[in-house]
Amino acid sequence: MLKKKKFIRLFFILMISIVCSVSYLYVRDRDVIEINAKFLNFYVKHKLATVFPGSEIDIGSTTLTWQNKSENFILSSQNLTIKSPKLGANITIPKFLLYSRVGILFLWGNCDFSYIDIPKIRIEFYDIQKKVGINLVENSVKILKDMLLKAIKLDIPVFISNAILAKHGKEDLMIKQLSVKMNKGYDKNTIDFNVENDNSFISMTVHEHYKGIMSFEISYGNFNTKVLGYLGNLNAKLPLYDNLNFSGDIVLRIDEHDEITYGDVNIQRIKGVVPCVSSRKCYIHDFRTRLVYQNDILSVKNFFLLLDQSKIVATGMIDNENVDLTFNFDVIFPKTLCDYWFVNLYPDLNRWYCTNVTDGKITDLKLQIKGKRDGMFIYNDLSNYNVSANIENVSIKFNHNFDPVRIVHGKLYLRDNQFIITSDNSDFKGVVIQDGILKIDNLKDENAVMTISGSSVGDVKQLYKAVNKDEFILLDNNKIFGKSHTNFDFKIFNLLNDDIVDYVSYIHAQIESFKAGSILNTFDVYDAKVDVTLHDNDVNINTQGYMNGFPMSLKVDRNLQDNYKFHYEFAGYISADNIKELGIFEYGDCSGVMKSNLQWDINANNTVITGDVDLSQLKIHFDGLTHNNFDSVVKFSASFQDKKEIKIDSASIVGKGVDIELSGKTGANLELLLNKVKLKDTDITAELKRSNDSITVKVFGESLDLSTVDFSEMMKGESPMQQTKIDVNVSRVMMKNNVVANNVDFKLSCYDTVCNEIKLTGNFLDNSNFSLEYGPIGLEINTDNAGELLRAIDILKVVDKGKLSFYMYPVKAGEITSGMFSLTNFHLVNASILAQILTLSSLKGVVNTLNGKGIYFNALNAPFTYQDNLISIDESWIEGSELGISLGGEIDLNTKMFNIKGQIIPAYVINKIIWQTPIIGKLLTGGQSRGVIAIDYKVKGTDKDHDLSVNLMSILTPNLLKRVLKIFDSKLLKKEHVKKRSSVNKVNNQVRMVS
Repeated sequence: MLKKKKFIRLFFILMISIVCSVSYLYVRDRDVIEINAKFLNFYVKHKLATVFPGSEIDIGSTTLTWQNKSENFILSSQNLTIKSPKLGANITIPKFLLYSRVGILFLWGNCDFSYIDIPKIRIEFYDIQKKVGINLVENSVKILKDMLLKAIKLDIPVFISNAILAKHGKEDLMIKQLSVKMNKGYDKNTIDFNVENDNSFISMTVHEHYKGIMSFEISYGNFNTKVLGYLGNLNAKLPLYDNLNFSGDIVLRIDEHDEITYGDVNIQRIKGVVPCVSSRKCYIHDFRTRLVYQNDILSVKNFFLLLDQSKIVATGMIDNENVDLTFNFDVIFPKTLCDYWFVNLYPDLNRWYCTNVTDGKITDLKLQIKGKRDGMFIYNDLSNYNVSANIENVSIKFNHNFDPVRIVHGKLYLRDNQFIITSDNSDFKGVVIQDGILKIDNLKDENAVMTISGSSVGDVKQLYKAVNKDEFILLDNNKIFGKSHTNFDFKIFNLLNDDIVDYVSYIHAQIESFKAGSILNTFDVYDAKVDVTLHDNDVNINTQGYMNGFPMSLKVDRNLQDNYKFHYEFAGYISADNIKELGIFEYGDCSGVMKSNLQWDINANNTVITGDVDLSQLKIHFDGLTHNNFDSVVKFSASFQDKKEIKIDSASIVGKGVDIELSGKTGANLELLLNKVKLKDTDITAELKRSNDSITVKVFGESLDLSTVDFSEMMKGESPMQQTKIDVNVSRVMMKNNVVANNVDFKLSCYDTVCNEIKLTGNFLDNSNFSLEYGPIGLEINTDNAGELLRAIDILKVVDKGKLSFYMYPVKAGEITSGMFSLTNFHLVNASILAQILTLSSLKGVVNTLNGKGIYFNALNAPFTYQDNLISIDESWIEGSELGISLGGEIDLNTKMFNIKGQIIPAYVINKIIWQTPIIGKLLTGGQSRGVIAIDYKVKGTDKDHDLSVNLMSILTPNLLKRVLKIFDSKLLKKEHVKKRSSVNKVNNQVRMVS
């Protein structure tokens, strides 16, 4: 057996010697020899699979070439593609060359004197759902170390001349040169990594010492990080940093436990764009620093950062136990700070700050981080942070219910978990706040409370601009004056937890020398002191001052949360002009003031008003009423939901000789029920209803005083109502001139300008009746006591007794109507105008009778016409035994002016007999008079102011002679008229001849 083994071994040695000899003789005279074999493709795929596990690798062809002159073996692969779903990349290498000067020993892993040359490579990246998920923060040292160890184990240099990175939506990135060199030594292995692209480079030398200790030497100049934009499949955040330029150098030492034992990071410059916490990009204009780590101490030196618009300088150190860093910011903008503040770093404070702090700037900010390293980032513990800064024009919105406060100038502090802002000049909607302070005592406590306090002294206009107008009485900002002193305190809860932010507030304002004009468009208040308190949702206002020349006070209590509840108390004097301008009482002819005590409560849409009003200083002049002041007090209670309709629950007017009680509603429709109306001589109940186009009045009771009513004035007015109904039934009515009427019944029904029914009945104290009735056929008045009726309505006071019959056809606007006034069996008593005429006529005996028991007349029939308040009386006779009086003329009802003329015939019975005698009567009386002797008179004016004339010659001249003289007078007038006319014609003829 042993001989057999020796024989076989000898055979193989002989065969190898023969093959090698033959091979040598074959290649000795050849320059290049190529060998194609499938196992070469298999070899290359196997090697690449170790670098790209799980990838699909495809190789077009692989050849092994020997070059005789250079004595190099070259392994060449054509059209090599690698599809790596794990990396999300397709790699295309048109030509892959492996050079070896040790023959084909590289196939067995001996890569000494060998290198790889890739003239061109293209890597196309595409997005994958499942990222590799390399954590560059937590495992950065270990990842770097593992990558370099794998490169060292590759044990073959790699040179790439032209590398192209591509990705959809991005421009292709070309890297002109990339090389990795390895050098194995006795005590260390070294790898050199270089990337160059135009004027950009990065160079890294790594030494692997014994026991896994590694050292790094890195230098970079103007290195651009565009390549990170293509590596999103490794880590989704890498593309965010694809726009930076680096310059500097780094020296690191890492021990066998993957911990850094020494580091010297010299950043000469970083410039570019980095992501902020928000979606905004942050721009680094310049960043320089040197970080030295030695003996477990990290020192920060020459730290300078120009970030956006802020310049930051820092120094300090960090060791295994302590942190001591100081940062100085020249300026930072409050809103910009949110771009750098990580949301998971004190998230509750972050949420409040970034929502409510805006505008302005923070200057000279100093941030000191000092404390134990282990407790540096404990959730919501800021005890290791000290901050101080100046703040200018920073706006802080403490709550959505308030406008922001602008801190014009102040200080900001953060120390021992206390957050404090002090300000000597802040502005809230124009109000200057002094000595303001904002404070959170314990930021570590999730239930920490923010307190805000301060004071303000300034013009009341600024204070009024700052408040919510819906919470106060509306004022005209141009008509308010005064000085205000305001103190305020706020407490805001749940800023640092997830509960709904809540607050309590207390604002106290005192206003001196307050003056306001046109409050509610009518009230003027002056010399007032106003005390305003706002506590949470409650508003209290207390005002003491003057209005309408009298002291006044106003108290207001309002709740802003409970459906806006209001309570007002007013004491003072309200003028008649105030009432008219408020639209409560639109009657124009009133003046004076009313002492008022009013309370009204508003709850949501319901308003209740109660109070009492003293009318003793109010004067109202109604048409027809002679008394215009009321020494009485009005007490009332009313409510409304819509101001267009007010419900009067109860109202009373009580005073000297006045006792009235009523209820009802006012508005578009008026309904009043006067349950009791007791005045001097009035005791009635009444009901009044009024709508847009109709009014209904009902009056019932024992007595009604109309003695002060001016009926003539009342008749002048025109009612705007389309339909009017009045029903009066009173047992006793006091009329003018102390006339009393009993059992008065009055009914009126009108539509537009047409009255279908007017009816009045009653009787006087002597049981004489009177009646008035107006309808489609006209107006008719009858009474058995004419004197009482005419005195009752204050038309004539000189008639005593008598029977009156009056008729007039219906009145139409602008048209003439006619009527008849008849009076029989009456006396004229104390008729002053008639007395004057008789006196001038030397009829003194008749005058005495007139001023005594009166002159008896048996009849007066006066036909008349009427148009537009003007009565025209045809010649009428008042016939009596002693006198006969004729009258005719006009009476103006508007001005109460009259123009009457006529004759007075003494011994009228005798003269009338003569006048009625045929032929002789006409001859003696002149034919146009009823007496032989008649006294002519004229009277013009009013009953109190008139002109009276009596023709004394008519007393001495008989009517026959008057008639003859009148005829001659008319003849002479006619002759003179003809003469004047002839003279005019003669002059006209001369003018024509001249022409």
